[in-house]
Amino acid sequence: MNVMTETAVEKLNGTVPRQQEPPPQKVPKEVTCQFLEPEDYPEWDDLVDRSPHGTIFHYSWWLTTTAFEFKILAVRNERGAIVGGMPIPFERKAGFTLFHSPTLTPYLGPVFDLPIADSICDRLHFMRTYGELIARSIKSFDSLRYVVGACAPDLQGFLWAGYSVKLAYTFRFRATQSLAQISAGMTRTHVQKLTKAQRLNLKVTRDEGLEDLIELNVKTFEKQGLEPACSADFLRRLWAVAHSQERARLYVARTEDDKPVAALLTVYDNRTTYQIVSGVNPEFRDIPGGYLVLWTALQDTNLAGRDFDFEGSGLRGVECFYRRWGATAMPIWRLEKAGTWLGALVQCVLDRREIAAFDRGAKL
Repeated sequence: MNVMTETAVEKLNGTVPRQQEPPPQKVPKEVTCQFLEPEDYPEWDDLVDRSPHGTIFHYSWWLTTTAFEFKILAVRNERGAIVGGMPIPFERKAGFTLFHSPTLTPYLGPVFDLPIADSICDRLHFMRTYGELIARSIKSFDSLRYVVGACAPDLQGFLWAGYSVKLAYTFRFRATQSLAQISAGMTRTHVQKLTKAQRLNLKVTRDEGLEDLIELNVKTFEKQGLEPACSADFLRRLWAVAHSQERARLYVARTEDDKPVAALLTVYDNRTTYQIVSGVNPEFRDIPGGYLVLWTALQDTNLAGRDFDFEGSGLRGVECFYRRWGATAMPIWRLEKAGTWLGALVQCVLDRREIAAFDRGAKL
């Protein structure tokens, strides 16, 4: 015979109050969370280098180049060292304060200096405690939306602070995969297209032909009836800065008579290469130059010992192209919060635009 305890009966009758959310984790008084001054940015960039969550998009020089405005919120430990933080690029538009990612900046979010923590339990406590501290220190915005990449830290602290997290995917090749393994995973159609491009004796140049990339990118968007994601001046500025930092590669495939048929711009940090801009010439539909520039970038990335991130798209037609390369689908996370009711309306509008883009992408 089962005997129900008094507490169990109260739970069934709904007389036991719901358990309250625990208060924020306490941090030592010596730990601070504050915005950095520009003279502190080199120290921040050192953290990005050390952290497994850091990407090229977290560097101060990248944010200086791409963002309208930005701040960097950092946690300093008892010794004054930066052990975590989050870049906050933002834009003031139509009366709104939007904490959104800048152009051509697919991944952001928090980063932590995990090597200072020993066990798995300690690392989780570290990320959740200081993550919540960072999350609750971000104020005075209408809408916040950043995508945290495939190497994201634990985000439970942000959930405790009232943020939401939405799932998406990118495609990645690991640095541990050989080119033979990558080739074996490609679909037959992709292999045929790549082989055709190689037989046509296309020449791929590296780190020259920026104007060709700009022109081909415009033509690619025009073919779909869309405006380019960024201006020509923005691309010129980004290339100049990233290339001077030795963090960018440009690939252009040309015919034997030197006509550009496809181009690709990649950027990279110490761990990963990301493709961020591409374009093909619609006048050469029968020449699959886009396959060759991407394959060349994969070869260079593999030789350098880095992962390759397609910076994947949810558009059906684009997703299908990436998927057929045989890369692994990896979860990425969109971190969101509405700071005002007007900000909530902004996010609803953006969600509707995203759905419309998915529908349009299915028809391309």
